[in-house]
Amino acid sequence: MTFDEIENKHKRIIEIAKNYMNSIDDKEHDINHMEDVVNYTKELLEKIELDIDKEVCIISAYWHDVGRTKTIGMHEKVSAEMLKEELEKSQYKSEFIDKCYKAIENHKWNMNPKTVEGLLIKDADKLSWIGQKRWLNCIRNKQNLDEIIKLLPKLKTEILYFEESKRIYDRDIVNLVEILYKETFDN
Repeated sequence: MTFDEIENKHKRIIEIAKNYMNSIDDKEHDINHMEDVVNYTKELLEKIELDIDKEVCIISAYWHDVGRTKTIGMHEKVSAEMLKEELEKSQYKSEFIDKCYKAIENHKWNMNPKTVEGLLIKDADKLSWIGQKRWLNCIRNKQNLDEIIKLLPKLKTEILYFEESKRIYDRDIVNLVEILYKETFDN
């Protein structure tokens, strides 16, 4: 199934996640961040040659931070619970619900996901630390990025799991530096 087919099949569930993320006032974790995570998820799914449930990953990428609309602490668990509730209302199969839950519940940088889908979501989420839209949005809105800046030196060597994630990091860190340079000196 293509990404477009997956997104079309789960359109209602994805729209609910987008509505939540459009209402958040955190420039580090807003709709732009969600879109970055979805895009990194798709890129990783195209490049990693493992048996990974693409539908679970796409849905989980959209929902991974929805819990931030309710809480900051333990948002991972809240996000997983919120998605579980929506999927149950829509009568998804319990196996699918469980896989989505597990893909989201441990995506924080210092957590250890229990499934390959969880590892992929965590990597996609952490790659978004160097997402250009996130940085520009945060800088323009004077959002504090101190936490992410402290973790950046560990990102490639200690946090990212897949080798493909590390290759994407190498590519995108250069792009981020270029964007930040232009933002600093072109204004």
